[in-house]
Amino acid sequence: MSYTVAVRALCEFTARAGDLDLRFTPAPSALEGIEGHGLVRARRGAGYEAELRLAGSFEDLQVRGRADGFDPTLGQLEEIKTYRGQIDSVRDNHRALHWAQAKVYGHLLCLERGLPNLKVALVYFNVGTQQETVLAEQYSAAELQAFFEQQCRLFLDWARSEAAHRSARDAALTALRFPFAQFRSGQRALSVAVYRTAQAGLQAGGGSCLMAQAPTGIGKTVATIFPMLKASAAQGLDKLFFLTAKTTGHRLALHALGLLQTALQGQTGAVPLRVVDL
Repeated sequence: MSYTVAVRALCEFTARAGDLDLRFTPAPSALEGIEGHGLVRARRGAGYEAELRLAGSFEDLQVRGRADGFDPTLGQLEEIKTYRGQIDSVRDNHRALHWAQAKVYGHLLCLERGLPNLKVALVYFNVGTQQETVLAEQYSAAELQAFFEQQCRLFLDWARSEAAHRSARDAALTALRFPFAQFRSGQRALSVAVYRTAQAGLQAGGGSCLMAQAPTGIGKTVATIFPMLKASAAQGLDKLFFLTAKTTGHRLALHALGLLQTALQGQTGAVPLRVVDL
């Protein structure tokens, strides 16, 4: 299986470190960010190259993106980031991600142009004062390649593990049987309606709605979750959201998932479902 990922998405996934809070505050608006990038580029010389399309690969992974700019006179690749307030407000975990993006772009540029080394710079532009703070580091092409390959390996290890998990999960769900010996009155009809609605919506490339009115005690929760999981395996869905308005409904949903998880574990010896309870 092959994968394609953008440089930013790759780095945000593989180069996260430190604080889990990734909010970039105080952040400028999108329009201010675009204008800030334009002001920085306008200050560069005539030979400055902006918005460089770059691409590279490692094993089964294709990586693509657009670097903010390259100054051939200085031999400097630039990753431009806009901010408000003080430069100290840019947290270390954000700066680590910014460096990762810049270094990946640096490798792709060295690869494309056969450069033996490259100066890589983070350019922080204050949209309020219009002042630049430039942090630059010199790297050899080999160093940048090693960093790029490290990020790619991290992504591929995860992607291959996920692909194996999903394949095993879908195979188990395809073979899954209803967790009780028989359906209650009205329960089979509800399950069939849920499955057909999910199937019809996916085949149409959009969505479908089903509104059902049923009495208490027929087992609506399991009669809804079970066919949705079966439809997920058949149609390639990856996530199912089950929303409840009351604590009792919440508990019933977790209980139903527990029953299905036990049934799946009995079939495969593994736990193929991942359940997040919020």
